[in-house]
Amino acid sequence: MQTIEGRIYGDHGWDGPENQSFKWDNATVMTREINEYVQRNWENIRGDLALKGFHRAGYNAGHRVGEGFLNGGMYGFGPRQAEYMSTSLVRLRIRLVPGADPARLFLVSAFPAGIL
Repeated sequence: MQTIEGRIYGDHGWDGPENQSFKWDNATVMTREINEYVQRNWENIRGDLALKGFHRAGYNAGHRVGEGFLNGGMYGFGPRQAEYMSTSLVRLRIRLVPGADPARLFLVSAFPAGIL
């Protein structure tokens, strides 16, 4: 069984160990946060999509959006140790759908984060 804590250690089912692993509090929080971000930042998103074909962001939502674990021993400072925390940080990636006519955007990923 995969867990967000187990991802820190690279438990069975994960591709390998990670230094952070977070999940949304629930689907409602996720949907609301993504929609509000897109609405607030549409001009920047549109410009990035037009110039680069993608948009990436890391930001502080200003309120709790999820929970998870940071690796307390990251960057070689010690053994892997999952440290629980709640977070208000979000990472988001949007791309254009390849070959779509007219152009359409695609949300590649959006997830809570412990470090941006």
